[in-house]
Parts: sequence; C-alpha cells; structure tokens
Amino acid sequence: MNHRELSQEIIHLTGGQGNLTQAWHCITRLRFNVRDEDKVQLEQIRALDGVLGAQFQSDQFQVVIGNKVAAVYEEIEGQLKQDGKPQPEAGAPRSRGINAVLDTISGIFTPILPAIIGTGMLKGILALLVTLGAIQETSGEYQILSSIANAAFYFLPFLLAVSSARKFKVNEYIALTLAGTLLYPTILNAYLANQLEPIRFLSLPVSIVNYTQSVIPIILGVWLLSYVHRWVDRFIPGPVKVIFTSMIVLVITVPILLIAIGPLGNYIGIYLEMGTSWLFAHSGPLTGIVLGGLMPLIVMTGMHYAFFPGTLQNLSKLGYDVLLLPINLVTNMSQAGAVAAVFLKTKDKSMKSIALSSGISALLGITEPALYGVTLKLKKPFYASLIGGAAGGGFITAVGLKCFGFAVPGLLALPLYIGPGGGMANFWYALSGIGISFTVSFILTLLLKWDEPNTDRIAVSDSSQSHQATTTVVTDEEARAVTVHSIEEKKGEVFSPLTGEVVPLASLPDKTFAEEMTGKGIAVLPQEGRVTAPFDGIVTMVAKSKHAVMLTSTSGVEILIHVGLNSVSLKGKFFDVKVTAGQEMKKGDLLLEFDMDGLRDAGVNPVTPVIVTNTPDYLDVVPVQVKGVIPMNELLLLTVR
Repeated sequence: MNHRELSQEIIHLTGGQGNLTQAWHCITRLRFNVRDEDKVQLEQIRALDGVLGAQFQSDQFQVVIGNKVAAVYEEIEGQLKQDGKPQPEAGAPRSRGINAVLDTISGIFTPILPAIIGTGMLKGILALLVTLGAIQETSGEYQILSSIANAAFYFLPFLLAVSSARKFKVNEYIALTLAGTLLYPTILNAYLANQLEPIRFLSLPVSIVNYTQSVIPIILGVWLLSYVHRWVDRFIPGPVKVIFTSMIVLVITVPILLIAIGPLGNYIGIYLEMGTSWLFAHSGPLTGIVLGGLMPLIVMTGMHYAFFPGTLQNLSKLGYDVLLLPINLVTNMSQAGAVAAVFLKTKDKSMKSIALSSGISALLGITEPALYGVTLKLKKPFYASLIGGAAGGGFITAVGLKCFGFAVPGLLALPLYIGPGGGMANFWYALSGIGISFTVSFILTLLLKWDEPNTDRIAVSDSSQSHQATTTVVTDEEARAVTVHSIEEKKGEVFSPLTGEVVPLASLPDKTFAEEMTGKGIAVLPQEGRVTAPFDGIVTMVAKSKHAVMLTSTSGVEILIHVGLNSVSLKGKFFDVKVTAGQEMKKGDLLLEFDMDGLRDAGVNPVTPVIVTNTPDYLDVVPVQVKGVIPMNELLLLTVR
C-alpha cells in the first residue's frame, strides 16, 4: 500500500473528512482531533499495512506510522486541502482539564519541531567542528552557520505565533504582527541598554522584557487574540471588516499583551526554570530514576509534551536542558538495547527483521517502531527497557548531564552534549549514560524469556489426492527429527472460500490488488453468494461495511477475503455477516452471505480477491489453480516458508 492509498484509508476509517477537526503529525505519529470517536474504526486502522499502532490518547486519535509519517501526512494534507481543511463545528466535543492542556501544547509545538530540531542539530555540529579545530569561531563561515543555528530560537515567538494561531483558529498574519510587537526594537533596544524605567501607555507601565527566545508570552497573547478577534468581528459590518477588524483587534490586544500577559508569561517561564533547578537540587538521582523508568509510558500517553515549555525555557534562559532531552536520550538507547537483544535471541525471521530496522531507528532517536513493533509485543523486553532507562536516568541526573540544543534524542544529537568552549566532560557523561542504559536493557532482555511469535510450534501438513488436509502439531525437537523430503512441511494451505472461476490478481481493474500492494493471492468470480472459512483459525476483523473479513489460521497464515471491488461503497447493503471479530472457526464454517444480483444491479463487480496479507513472512505464495472453476473448500493457495 503506497502513501496515497494509506492516507485515503486512514481518512476513510477515521470517519471521513467530516469527522476531522484538526490533523497534524509529530516525528512518528499522525494526530487527529475528531468529532465522533465512535466513527473511528480503530481495529481496521491498526490492521492497515504501514500502520504500527493506533490509539485514543488525551482526546487525540493517534496513528503510529514510524519513519514515513511525514510522507503519509503530506498525502493526507493534500487530500484535505482538495475539499477544504477540516473545520470545527459547534457540536464538536472539546478536550477538558489536563487533556485540553496537553492537546493544546501538542498542537502548538509539534508543527515547529522541524525548525528547532534542524537548527539544534546544526548547533551541535558547529560545536563538534570547533572542538576538532575544523572551524574558528571568528571565521565568516562560523558566523553565518551560527546565525542559522540560532535563528529559530531567537525568533521563536514568530514560529509559535503561527502554530498557536492555527491551534486557536485565528488569522496567522495578525498573530505574526503580535509577535512582531514583542520583538520590536523599541522594547528590545531598551532592554539591551539596561533601561529600567518602564514605558508608559495611558499611564500604565509597559515592562522592559527581552522576549527573544520566549515561549509562554506569545502563546497566551495569541490565545487572547482569538477571543478578541471573534468578539470584534461580530460588531464590524461586512463591507469594512478587512479595514477595521484587524486594526481594532491589535489596538486592544497588544497593550494587554505588553502590560500584563507578556510580563506574566515571562515570570511563569522564570518559575519553570527555578522549579527544574529545585527539583534536581533536592531529589538528585531519584528524579532521573523515576523519569528514566517511566519515560516510554509518558511518551505513549503524550504527556511528554507537558515538558516542552520548560525545556525551551531552559534552553533560552540557561542555554541548556537537564530534564527532557537527556532523559529521552538514555531511554531511547535503552529501547535500542532491548531490540538489539531481541534481534540476537529471536528465532522468528519476521521479528528479527523488525528488530533490526527498529533498532537502527531507536539509535537515531525514533523509538515508536521498537516500542510498538517489538518490546510491547513481547512484554518482557519492554520491562527490561524500563529498568535500563531508570539506570541510565539515575546516572545522568547524578552527574548533572546537560544538553545544549534541541534535537531528536539519538546518537546524532551527541555533539549537543559538548560543553561551551569545547569542554568534553559533559560529552563523556552522555556516552556513559548511553552505555549504562543500553547495556542494562540488553543484558536483561537476553536473560529474560518470552514467548516466541509463530516459532514455538510447527504445523506439518500432509495433503491427500482430494487436497483434504490433516494437520499434526509437533514440537521443535520432534520437527528436527523429521526427514525433509520436500517443502511440504513448510506449506500453509488455504482452501477456496467460494465456488467460482479463478481469476489472477493481475487481471483485476483495482491496482491495489492487481499490483499485490496488500499481498499475494488469487481472486474468485463467485457462482453463489456464500463465503466459508478456508482453514481452521480465528476471525481477526470484520469490515464495518460487511464486505470483507480478515482471518488467521492456526499455523499463522493471515488472509483477507474481499467480496467485490469497491463494495465498501454499499455500506453493508446486500451483505449478511455470520461471524464476529475474535470468533474461532473451523474450515467450511459459513462466514457471510451476499446477494450477487444486488451487487451487479448496484454496478459492483463481485469478483473476490483472497489475499495473504502477511506475504513477507513467506518465501512465496503459490496459487494451486490459476484458471477454470474451483469448488468451495478445494485447495486454492499454498504458502511456502
């Protein structure tokens, strides 16, 4: 499934564009605000090829994509723009309490991450080059590159003005003008000149504050702007709105921002900084142990966004962060250690492949593939990663590890731990913390035992002339004693769920099936409207529109039976499903019935693809018959390991 098709499926399964009020993404996840959670088909989205996981968290619907999230989001954004961006409506549910705060912080900070991460990485590279003597701080090259590295933080209020305006649904350009007043030379020059006497506006004092790199004042200012704009807009006649609305809004909002909100936000930032310092001064390593052990859970719930304002405040005021970024660095390496051990220990080829790719991502600071694809699935490696993170977190807080820039907490961010002037002690602390968390997690994962997926037992099939299979289940030891005369032992059998004419997938007009994007298989043009179970196993998913079912055999073959092409448009009409998700089945059990005449009258091609959705787990998927009529329950496909 390519990015466009995946984005289309995600939009459709979240209830369509009409159910979306906001869409954005972070480093690995698509994030949505939806009007009606009941319209979101959670299990179907989780089953999509390319989706690592999906969940509701903090009044957001989150879809975990992994490293390709930006490409998928670009397709989603393009499709939403074609029909107009999602807009909130009066009846849409609103987040409340802590969920509202986390949702707001996430919506504001996530869009600006590419700018602050990119410039933060450049800052680290510059520090490394200076330490190695490859560039001089007095050179023109350093000055230009340094201006790039510092620009996003220096003008942070402008970035936050845009993202805040989008979150609070107010004009972005008016919000940018608001940020411009905070950074206007009148106030900035007065601050640089150490002018203590405030400027007077209608006899009220305008405090002289340095708003460069500030976080909270502009967010509070844009929040106020959104209310003032809506209030003023109601009273201005339509023909003159463009002339007077923005002027009146700015004349009201800017003085309030400069006199009250700006200084208040500045003090909040100062106290956040003081609070962080107090926490580390009084709790020492305990803070690192607790946060290091819990950080994966904090990230899973989205609570890590609550640390963003304090982190950016510390970077702007102190020049370094001692909390979120260092803790995330060691916990990410702990995940990498756990999946590295899984890679070495597991006998399952599919899991080994996932562990390798997700381990590389974790080393680069992207842990969702490791978290959702490996450690959480196996459970005990996840527990080992929590212990490793706690060990590393305790060490780095004991030594006072500092991060001097904002970047994805991975190995590429290590230059950000080089101290000002090229001091290397902090850098060695960072390497030591990484080593501790990785090693502890790695060793514990190797020592712990977990249930191997699809490798504990092997099914050996012996087909008769009539292709009616009997299955003998043997243990690993017994399997090793079997003399392998052919590939029969490694075959998984799929019997025809319908009676009809066999049709190769390549001849289908639907490219998703024809190009085998969802997996290999075969199609059947049915002669009767009945679908039966093609093997013993379990029903894993039933489409809400009743036109498709997903099944898993006792030997691990996963298939999709999709009755008709574009039959989802019928919204369940002409279909009668006889099973539910999670239900066990025996070969030949009736799964669903459908009205063939009704499908044809509705213009739907009844040809039914039978797809092995976990095709990558096998060497090949072989159709037993490629033409002619096949009776129901006749052998249709063989999967070869």
